[in-house]
Amino acid sequence: MAHKGIISIPSELITEILYRLPSKSVGRFRSVSKEWLSPLSSPEFIKTHQNTLNRNYLFFRLSSSNEINFIPFHYHAEANKEEEEESVPTKFQLQFHNNKRIHGSCNGLVLLSAFRLCSGHETLIISNPTTREFVELPDCDFKIEGHRFVYFIMRDLGYDSVTDDYKVVTINRFQNPTDDDLIMCVHVYSLRRNTWTRVIDFPDKYHWPRIRSKALVNGSFHWVAYNVPDQTKVIVAFNLADENFSEVPSPTLSNGNDLDIFYKTCRVVVVDEKLAIFLLYEGEVWLMNEYGVKGSWTKIKLYGLEQIHMFDIRFVFYGNGKLVLVCDNEMLLFDIEDGRLSKRIDTSGYRYPRADTHFSCVCVESLVSPIFNRVN
Repeated sequence: MAHKGIISIPSELITEILYRLPSKSVGRFRSVSKEWLSPLSSPEFIKTHQNTLNRNYLFFRLSSSNEINFIPFHYHAEANKEEEEESVPTKFQLQFHNNKRIHGSCNGLVLLSAFRLCSGHETLIISNPTTREFVELPDCDFKIEGHRFVYFIMRDLGYDSVTDDYKVVTINRFQNPTDDDLIMCVHVYSLRRNTWTRVIDFPDKYHWPRIRSKALVNGSFHWVAYNVPDQTKVIVAFNLADENFSEVPSPTLSNGNDLDIFYKTCRVVVVDEKLAIFLLYEGEVWLMNEYGVKGSWTKIKLYGLEQIHMFDIRFVFYGNGKLVLVCDNEMLLFDIEDGRLSKRIDTSGYRYPRADTHFSCVCVESLVSPIFNRVN
């Protein structure tokens, strides 16, 4: 018999309430009891919670100190001034490590390189900044006989829905010290298996890329590269499931040419889970509405960029239906449907130096754990 005055709340309603709470609050509720820990840690709850509550953090690095910071952005149109003023930088530091660089993020996890304080050894780490969980990746042997490692070109983290696995993709340039022989080697790390694998090399027909931006769409990383035989710019994709390269049909731009652009002045971005290209000079966004279909590219003209110099745009990302351009002293929010400037946010009060800032990625708040269920 229920006690008089005690209200019994259905478990389904409690779950719906928890879906709408911040990740940090849910993390605290996991400690209430074993009965709460199990459901709040289940993959089903984590995925639903992530799709219900999407608070984003912009990560940036200070080159003078290699210090990594992040800012919570309230960049929806209804955010008030008090919320925006609360968006002050927070230092991101892992225990026993000296952070060096953030390389990318996926579903609330970030990939970073760091040095162990005791040994000075550089390692790659996958961390959840919200829950403070992290794992160190094992070393990958980047040595190739007869060649020496020059430098990495890309490191990033993505989710492979086919195998339900998080994977780190690295592209590294190796050069023979006695001639001009180059090898562009691709390695993939599986978080579930905790192993590195050398996969197909970067195709020779593409000029080795200085990757300005990349986008994870449809289970593949995308960026703009130069096709040497055809002397054209193309969109190259690397699929996380089959670990192979392919080309994605490019848009036919206003001048009638396919991607006839200076690829240093464009950004590959994800817009509403779709592949998009932002052309800085033209002030245009080209959106691929149906993945892989050339005829589905549509142009969205951005209005309100006339007084913004191209080099003032430091970072571009998408969230809550807005395309966000991070400039030196402000953020510009554009409605992606009509390209209209919907809001300007003054960021001059944010406490970080502009000339010393390198924006890294946007990470969504989530409960995804890097301590993955690994295969024995």
